[in-house]
Amino acid sequence: MTRLAFAFLAATLLFTACPKAVTTTVTGSEDQQMDTLASQLEELSTRQGLSCSDSCSLKSKVCDLSKTTCDLAEKAVDRADFQKKCRHSQEECAKFNEACSSCSK
Repeated sequence: MTRLAFAFLAATLLFTACPKAVTTTVTGSEDQQMDTLASQLEELSTRQGLSCSDSCSLKSKVCDLSKTTCDLAEKAVDRADFQKKCRHSQEECAKFNEACSSCSK
């Protein structure tokens, strides 16, 4: 009987003393993704003195970042900050499209 009680006590102690795995929240992950996308977009959009070929080359990168940003924002429609970043990224894509198309003329 004492062995059974000891085994039960040991098992209880073992299972209650084990650390629980902490999962990363989806929101934190989405926030990190959005911050990364926003910083990449800012880095590209703040470049100065771009040639026509540079503007056209960066256009696809900026618009791809914009699409990814808006895809992420679409999953979190309740997040106003995500929607704002989506709109801003679309504006940046439009600026690069305009700059590239004006070079072709």
